[in-house]
Amino acid sequence: MAAGVWRQMWEQGLHLGLIPASADARLQQRAAQLLQLAQGAAPAQALLGDNRELWQQFERALAQERGTVDGMLELFSMLVSHVSEVFAGDSAAAAEFGTLQEVCGRPLDGSRIDLARSVMEPWLRRQAALQRSALEARATSREVVGAVLRGIGTFLDHNGRFNQSLQQDLGRLDSGLDEQALKLLARELLQRGSDLHEHGSQLGQSLQQAQKQAEMALHRIRRLESELEQASQQLQQDPLTGALNRRGLDVAFMRDSARASEQQRPLSVALLDLDHFKQINDSYGHDFGDEVLRGLVQVARKLVRPGDSIARMGGEEFMMLFPDTDADAAQRAMERLLQGFRNRRVLHRSTGQRVEMSFSAGVAQMQAGEPFGELYERADTALRKAKQGGRQQVVLAPPEGGA
Repeated sequence: MAAGVWRQMWEQGLHLGLIPASADARLQQRAAQLLQLAQGAAPAQALLGDNRELWQQFERALAQERGTVDGMLELFSMLVSHVSEVFAGDSAAAAEFGTLQEVCGRPLDGSRIDLARSVMEPWLRRQAALQRSALEARATSREVVGAVLRGIGTFLDHNGRFNQSLQQDLGRLDSGLDEQALKLLARELLQRGSDLHEHGSQLGQSLQQAQKQAEMALHRIRRLESELEQASQQLQQDPLTGALNRRGLDVAFMRDSARASEQQRPLSVALLDLDHFKQINDSYGHDFGDEVLRGLVQVARKLVRPGDSIARMGGEEFMMLFPDTDADAAQRAMERLLQGFRNRRVLHRSTGQRVEMSFSAGVAQMQAGEPFGELYERADTALRKAKQGGRQQVVLAPPEGGA
């Protein structure tokens, strides 16, 4: 009985483990042959040697694959490092490359790779569009410069011929001319002067047209940059409140946590939840509830620093990021926000009543090497304590591992 169970486990190990995990067709074929032998009631002892050799080959293949992946990660990290130096002056690009650097580390995390892909895809599209626009601008600039040079060359050519004719006419004057010849010479001079003036006028028009073309090209580039920037922001914004969405929060946290680790600076987060929000929706309607959510974001942006971030996690739950801020300072900032939000009193237009709103919040300071999930859990635990303690308060989470 025990031998049958072990045999079944071995067959499942081949069928569910080695065959789908191996990318080597020869290993897959050999494993399938062993399965056929096992199903044909071949003696177990006869399969031991082949089985041991097969798994040893599989281990060697896995080791080789891991080495290849490590090499690719090292190459990818090197490319990210060098490319990020090219965009050192671009703050938006710095955040995107910070996200990529997170992906390079072991162990590989599928969620981080998906996040990096979603972040980099619009950024790369933006860079490609800007590159195309830059190429168009350079082509326009070449055309403009060429037109200007051709216009100047034509003008100088006419001007040179005019000067040459003028020198010849001066020589004719020195030789003495009768009245009829002088009149003819005067008409010729007036005509050549008129021609020269016309060419100068044409050159001026060409220069004005060239200037307009250059301004149009510059305007097109600036408009494209603005549209791409707006599109990038919209991908990371909650459409109802204008706060960051979860994707935007992930990007902001990666950026702020990386900076905090590199500079050994504190980073704190606050998780807040509006008090009795369901009751507000039921009593005043969802439109009023939406106005309350937007009002919270508006108050937060007025009372926190420009470098702080607010994100909507879903429903009436929000998260604040406080870079360069320890837990005590973040708690004080949230208490000021709570007071400001309570004082706002949102107007319910149908009844004319001003409704006082409040929230409960939990604050936690990131510990060295602490992942976002654990930091979130500590802030959430503090938030639950705030609600259990009567709401309308901010509770500070103890350090990781603390009581």
